[in-house]
Amino acid sequence: MTRFIDLSSKYPSTLVQVIATVLLVVFFYLFGGFGLHIDYILNSSAVSSEAVDIQEYISTLGSNRMFFWLLFPFLLVFIVFLLAIKWIHRRPILSVFTTRNRFDWGRVFLSFFLVFIILLITTGIQIYFSDNIVWNLEWVRFIPLVIISIVMIPFQTTLEELLFRGYLMQGLKIKLGSNIIAVLLSGCCFGLMHIGNPEIEAIGYHVLSYYIIIGIFLGCLAVFDNGLELSIGFHAANNIFAALIVSNDWQVFQTDALFLDYSTPEFSLNMLLLSVTFLLVLVFIFKRIYRWNPLKEYWT
Repeated sequence: MTRFIDLSSKYPSTLVQVIATVLLVVFFYLFGGFGLHIDYILNSSAVSSEAVDIQEYISTLGSNRMFFWLLFPFLLVFIVFLLAIKWIHRRPILSVFTTRNRFDWGRVFLSFFLVFIILLITTGIQIYFSDNIVWNLEWVRFIPLVIISIVMIPFQTTLEELLFRGYLMQGLKIKLGSNIIAVLLSGCCFGLMHIGNPEIEAIGYHVLSYYIIIGIFLGCLAVFDNGLELSIGFHAANNIFAALIVSNDWQVFQTDALFLDYSTPEFSLNMLLLSVTFLLVLVFIFKRIYRWNPLKEYWT
């Protein structure tokens, strides 16, 4: 059986096909972003020529409306990307998702609920011992937020998995011939994609190390499990949790979550080590559940 990371070798792509796909992705992402700006212009009493920050969008449109528009471009690009795989690359859409005969929803939901429950436990402990994380529930705002998060965030997270762990990682493997380098480079690209996030300005560029490690971890899951299902579940759980449970005023997801964190923004070495430990535990759990081969066999 062809391994997931090698699936692109069955459907070789030309440079023209790759450039066309990338241009479509960029164009429709930028096009989708105009929705937020147009809505802001139509509803703002004082439109300035200067750049508008997230807080200004929220004060004018409300956090839920701003959050919807923030996610809307990913929905557009998700559709366009799958159409590009089918009609430009002429390859089965399933081949950028998994090696299995059909998409395994069971893996997605197991990964999602496992990660979500672990995050609930660890965050609950943090909330209990912190005076800076306060209860913020307002049903009139929270219910629409739940709907937006459940409907829209999976498009965002699944698209990122398709682009970085499906399309890019498989392409790098063909060009470079190394599983390890393909995983590392796609993980670094995933991390650097977050360089424009507001938390980078609030905390510092060293927080990019967290995103890079997450990207490498998700690439490893795709390699070990021969598909994106576990990565998709993890990514969706992480982002939905960030939107619904604990938010703050310095990250990209600034929502009316159940709790607001007023702590000073930071990302220490201890936090990084705890995150790595959490990821290693997940690899161990998934390995036991799905009976993966010895992990070193996946790098040859």
